[in-house]
Amino acid sequence: MKLSSHILLQIKVYVRRSVLKKVSFIKKVAVCFLLFQVLSVSVLADGSFYTASSENQRPDLSAQSYIISDANTGEILFSQDENRRMPIASTTKIMTCLVVLENSKLDDVVTVKAEDCGIEGSSVYLYEGEKLTVRDLLYALMLESANDAAVCLANFVSGSNEEFCKLMNDKAKSLGLLNTNFNNPHGLEDPEHYSTAYDMSRIWISAMENPTFREIVSTKTYRIDLSDDESYRFLSNHNKLLKTYEFCIGGKTGYTKTAGRCLVTGAENNGVELVMVTLNAPDDWSDHEKMFDYAFSLYSDVDVATSKSVSVSLSVVGGDKNVITLTNKDPLTLTVRDITKLSSHVEAPHFIYAPVKALDKPLANVVYTYNDEEVARLPLYPENKVSQVKRDGFFKRIFKFIFN
Repeated sequence: MKLSSHILLQIKVYVRRSVLKKVSFIKKVAVCFLLFQVLSVSVLADGSFYTASSENQRPDLSAQSYIISDANTGEILFSQDENRRMPIASTTKIMTCLVVLENSKLDDVVTVKAEDCGIEGSSVYLYEGEKLTVRDLLYALMLESANDAAVCLANFVSGSNEEFCKLMNDKAKSLGLLNTNFNNPHGLEDPEHYSTAYDMSRIWISAMENPTFREIVSTKTYRIDLSDDESYRFLSNHNKLLKTYEFCIGGKTGYTKTAGRCLVTGAENNGVELVMVTLNAPDDWSDHEKMFDYAFSLYSDVDVATSKSVSVSLSVVGGDKNVITLTNKDPLTLTVRDITKLSSHVEAPHFIYAPVKALDKPLANVVYTYNDEEVARLPLYPENKVSQVKRDGFFKRIFKFIFN
């Protein structure tokens, strides 16, 4: 590989985990340098943090269809039949919850109608005339997987389940999902109601960008106080990984006879956030724990910058110096799976005007991308101040030219 003649700096990368022990010495050296250029910083690497031998250790899963992705970068780590259209049971409610959050207020009061009651399957046994907030109904929806809460919310938001499903499908299209169709808000069996492991992972990633959704799915228990007396409903999350797997940050279960066991969960460890979807998986809890553990083991910490290790020159107009040097104050460590997908570039103006008085104000950034998705920014600060130089005006310069 040829190196650019304009390279200003090499930064040694330290890989902290033992996965690299199986890689040859030459490959270790190749992955240990990030090369920075002014306005064009590139990463050179040969090899990745996982090897063929580690690939062979990937656990066997029970799922007919599955996917595990990096929620931060969108990278698909492993998958099987991820684009196969399948019934998704109550994992449907991930989209139901997201659409409700985007089309209502949490403190809106909902009056339960007769058509909201007596829905088959999981239920919190709503009764006609009962008043609850959207917030309470969303917790019932996502923790107890209540089908009556799904119907009640759909009717409240759109007036009917049919109109609400239009919102669900519009949202799916806006996410670019091509193999999803919602025909109800709860996921009960319907031949025209389907999605894929891939599409469900995208829906989950989108939903987790909503702080309220993230809070709901991470909640283990919730209490709904009833207005008519001192009684209450106690809700318990069906996602047992919240109790058994330390890195789990939320999820949604689902089951019908046709769909089998369906599960969507998220997990976070050392800044890496993953999402896993399994469809028709008899041993879904084990599938998720094993695959999360395996996937997390493939990530390694990379010190892409130590303090003041990045140096960039920037032109100055109207100052006592023509060039100012920018550098980073803080170190930066990124956790990545495959260094060959890590790259970087500098975002900076072509020049700046004097004076430069503040040394604590960044004038440029090193932008790091992984798999073409931005993952971090490293601010660059001026090393020295630059004073403004007052120059003679146009007529004064002409006068000096003539008489001198």
